Amino acid sequence: VGYYSVLYTKASNPASKLEDLKGTNLCLVDPNSASGNNVPRYSLSKRGIDTDTFFSKVVYAGSHENAVMALEQGTCDAAFNWWNSETDSNLTRMANKKMVKLENFKTVFRSDLIAGSPYIYLSSLPAELKAAISKAFLDAPTKAKEAYDKLSDGKDLGFHPVTNKDYADTLELQKFVDDLRRKRS
Repeated sequence: VGYYSVLYTKASNPASKLEDLKGTNLCLVDPNSASGNNVPRYSLSKRGIDTDTFFSKVVYAGSHENAVMALEQGTCDAAFNWWNSETDSNLTRMANKKMVKLENFKTVFRSDLIAGSPYIYLSSLPAELKAAISKAFLDAPTKAKEAYDKLSDGKDLGFHPVTNKDYADTLELQKFVDDLRRKRS
């Protein structure tokens, strides 16, 4: 389970895909944001695109909400943000607060899945305890639904087991970010 980084434009923008945005102004969120900076730069790099030269201007808006507002106000032509699902994203939450209207925006790019934060236990625990902990997490959405829904706003589908392989791309992302930081220092 995880989330995505998406690239929004105004609905009126003729761009229908990432490549249509060459030479436009981009709003990122913050240099330390996964969905608002690191994953976008990594995703574009995997497509042979250097973010800083592909776009004519790249600015940091300071927050996910600020990036959407900068797009709404025309400060930028496109903005990256986080997205869980059609019904749960920064944009939908802002629309629910009446800050923006969903119909004013469209998505022109979505990253690969950004692996979510795992719940882990010590490998030295007894096997029976490991099994009990795993079972408690896996059963939570059905056996403790009310409590689980409070943790997830009632929108998450539940837990599932993961392995180190599920985080291989995350490790590659981290190496990419480390390389970016080295180049800039």
